[in-house]
Amino acid sequence: MARDGPAMDGSGRITPAQAEAALKERVGRLRRAGQGDGVELRPAGAYEAVTRQMVEALTDELREIRLRLNNLVYMLAGAIVLDVVIRLSGV
Repeated sequence: MARDGPAMDGSGRITPAQAEAALKERVGRLRRAGQGDGVELRPAGAYEAVTRQMVEALTDELREIRLRLNNLVYMLAGAIVLDVVIRLSGV
């Protein structure tokens, strides 16, 4: 019977080096097997398509909120700098 893993030593235990070699071999095999396969980006069903649209809309809204917050922070910083300049100039 063929084993799909590292061979054991006389005590029935797997040495760390054997475990590491077996893990590297398995990861390499999985990578080679999946090279031609890409990630499927098309939705599998209507629920997934609707959910994806909702998530994309939410992402756009969050991006817009972040942009507005950044603009508010810059405006506040500009107002503070302007106030300091006005106070220092004695106007």
